This record gives sequence, structure tokens and C-alpha cells, in this order.
Amino acid sequence: MVNLALPMRILHLAKYYWPRSGGMERVVQSLAEGAANLGHQVEVVAVETLGRAGGSARQRSSVTRAFSLAALGTQEIAPGYIAAAWKSADIIHVHHPHPLADVACLLRARRTPVVVTQHADSRRSAYRPITRLVLRRAAAVVVPSRAHLALSNELMGFESKVEVIPFGIDQARWEMVPPPPPGAAPRAIFIGRLVSYKGLDILLRAMERVPDLRLDVVGSGPEGPRLRTLAQALAITDRVRWYGEYPDEDLPRRMADADFLVLPSVTVEEMFGLVVLEAMAAGRAVITTALPSAVREVNVPGETGLEVPLRDVTALAKALETLARDPALRKRMGEAGRKRVAGQFTQTAMAEKHIDLYERIRAKTR
Repeated sequence: MVNLALPMRILHLAKYYWPRSGGMERVVQSLAEGAANLGHQVEVVAVETLGRAGGSARQRSSVTRAFSLAALGTQEIAPGYIAAAWKSADIIHVHHPHPLADVACLLRARRTPVVVTQHADSRRSAYRPITRLVLRRAAAVVVPSRAHLALSNELMGFESKVEVIPFGIDQARWEMVPPPPPGAAPRAIFIGRLVSYKGLDILLRAMERVPDLRLDVVGSGPEGPRLRTLAQALAITDRVRWYGEYPDEDLPRRMADADFLVLPSVTVEEMFGLVVLEAMAAGRAVITTALPSAVREVNVPGETGLEVPLRDVTALAKALETLARDPALRKRMGEAGRKRVAGQFTQTAMAEKHIDLYERIRAKTR
């Protein structure tokens, strides 16, 4: 699809940005680069902590980084963010949850249309009044799935503004991932923060029951020490490799060693599971859990991967064993996953749908 819209100045107000690796950061980057590739002028304002600044040779969007003086809970104290957010724009795109961006948005002149992407609700009720003010001002609210709308408390009363636009990824960088090494022992991979809702403890307990399987764990977080201790207690340390936090640009290299990906999350804090899309684009089968979130709208059980009940060690062990012992099944599911991403979850498709939304908003504003 060729974009015929007049070039726009699009300003994204994000919490963090690449090279910081995370689901929201990757979505903002994909959306910004996708719109820039379509000929629009895109700028991202993001908070940056000491030692995190960076850029990319392939980056076409512009990034302004406001350095944080400190963190108050999950909120960064970055006074420069307010000033940085006063850039000229035809559309302001705010990524929730981000109270600092909400403040910056409300201080701006009201004539600039606002679009909000609701990645998740804020965990702190104290921030909700200002969040609702921004939602009230917004011309549209974007969610990546129907499940996001159903699970969000903050969007109650704003349903008429909601547009469903699935997240998309730059599938080209994942399509270059080679097949797993032939003749090697089967290897699963987990990529994500080491936090309780990710369910990695369930995965480790399931690994104990599948002695022929290896596991790569890519990520860091507060649960790391406890999980390593659990692996020792289960006597599986010789089959688990811990890579810690890995640069986003190098994640395809880690995926290349894996036969399939496991996302064993146990709560709806796992709202989308972008890493599932990345694994599918790399031609890998996936195992996910039966969460009532967008994860179920990405992985198609029996087609692109397997699905198991929440917190069910036995069922997860069975799924691990099924994929570990059946290379043909892994290959068939991997090919189906790659086709599914190419058809529904690309960076270009996501960008084009957002540009169409921006144009409709601008037409109404005029």
C-alpha cells in the first residue's frame, strides 16, 4: 500500500526508547521508524537514565532524550522532559502509562490533536486522575487488541474513542535468523524481564521433567537470584544458560540458537507478548499460556504453537516434550507463524493504520 498522505510532523511522548530493550520501547521504535519510512517527520521524546543513551545507524526518526535525575518508584524525575515535549507537531502521540508525558501534554496548547496508545493501565492509582484528563482530551485511543480494552479499567467511559491497531514488528530483521543448528540437542528460549508474572519458575519446574531439553534465559530482573537458586535445587543448572539483559539489536543472535520460544506468563500483566511475534517471524514455534490477553490473539494453538493452562507444570512439561521431540512439528509451526506475522503484524501495516488514523483526526480538526 502506497502512502499518499501529506507529510506530517508526529511527536511521540514515550517513557524510554531504544537501546533500552522492552516491549513498549520496541513498539514505539517500530511505530516511529515505520512512519518515518513512509515519509513523515517523526520525533520521539524519551526519558534517559545515565549510561543508556544511544542511537542506531538505521534510525530515521529523531530522538530527544531528557535525562532523569532520579526515580520515584516507577516514575523518573526528568524536568527537561516537559520542555522537550514542547516541539512543533501536527499530532502528539502519548504512550501510557507515563504520568510525566501526561503532564507535558496537558501543559501544551490544546489545538494540537492528541492520540494515546494504552499499553497498560498505571499501577499507581494516584496517577489516574491526570491520566483520565489526557484520555478525555485525546482525539483517539489506540489499543493493540480487543483484550486490552476488555481488561482496562482506565478506559472505562472512553470506549467510543478506541481504535484497535495490532502491534507490528520489523519482520525483516527476524527473517534473517538462520534455522537452529542441525544435530544439536533441542533448545528452548525465554526472553523477558525476570519478574514474578513471567512465570519462569513454572518453566524451570517443567524443565526438570524434560531431561533432554536445554533452556536459554535472556533477561534480567529482581527475580534473578531466586530463579537461579531454584534451578540449582531442581538440579538443572547444567541445562540452563543465563544471559542476563541482552542488547535489543543482538536478540536475533540468541534466537538463532533456539528451536522454539516459551512465554509462561501467569497474569494479565503480560498484555501482548511482543517477543512471541519476534519468535514467529524468526520461524520458531511458540508455547504460551491461556491468558485472557492479546497473547491469545497472536499465537494460534495447534497452528503456530501450543497453549497450556496457567501455572500448570505438568501441561507445560508435556508441551515442552512435544516440541523437543518433533522437529517436523516445530518447522511446520514456525513456517505458519512467519506467514501470520507477515500477513497481520508488520511494522509497515501498523504505521499505515496509524497514519490513516492521524489523517482522519486532522480532517476533523480542520
